[in-house]
Amino acid sequence: MCASILILGGGTFYPVRNHLSIAAPAFGTTARWLHEALVDSDLVLTKMADARSSLLTNADVKAFVQEALNKEPLRCLIMNVALCDYEGTIGTVASGKDAQRLQSRAGKQVMDLTPSDKVIASIKEQRPDVFLVGFKTTTNFSPAEQQAAAYRMLSESKGDLVLANDTVTRHNLLINAANECLIASDDRIEVLKGLVTKIKAL
Repeated sequence: MCASILILGGGTFYPVRNHLSIAAPAFGTTARWLHEALVDSDLVLTKMADARSSLLTNADVKAFVQEALNKEPLRCLIMNVALCDYEGTIGTVASGKDAQRLQSRAGKQVMDLTPSDKVIASIKEQRPDVFLVGFKTTTNFSPAEQQAAAYRMLSESKGDLVLANDTVTRHNLLINAANECLIASDDRIEVLKGLVTKIKAL
C-alpha cells in the first residue's frame, strides 16, 4: 500500500479470557464510504469489519500504524477505527485469548478495567507532517459538550481535524485544531462530505 491517504476502520477486541473479550463495536461503514469518496486512498479494516484482516486488537492496529508511518508517500491518516478504551482483568489470571476459560457455574465475576494507551496520541510524534483525522463518539451530549470533547481529543493527539458524532442526538460536528466548528449537522453524510472536501484540498 502506497497511497497518500490511508483510512483505518472497524473495531477492536481486547481478549480477557478464552471466549471472552471486551469489544469496541464498529463495522467499517464510514471507512468504506470515505474510501469510495477519496479515490487516492487505501482502506484497511480490522477483523471485526473484514474477516480477511489480521488486525484484531489495539496492539495490532498500533503496529500497523507505526509501519504505515514509515512510508514516505503517506500524507493523510484517517483514524476511523474504534479502539477498545479499556483493558480488562478478572482475578489474578493474565488476560489473553488462551487464558483460563471462565465457567458460568462459578457464578458472578468482577472485571478490573484499566484505560488503554491511546494509539492516536503517538502518530504526530512519529510523523508531524501527516494530516491526522480522528473521530470522537459521544452519547447525549449538547453541541457545546460535544465540541469540547472533540477539541480535547485534538489537543491530546495534536491532530488536525476531528469528526464528532453523538449516537443519541445524531448530531455531528467537524472541528479543527483551532477549536473552530467547520460544519455541524444532524445529517452525518453532510458532515462527511465536508471532511472529504477538506482532505481533497490538501
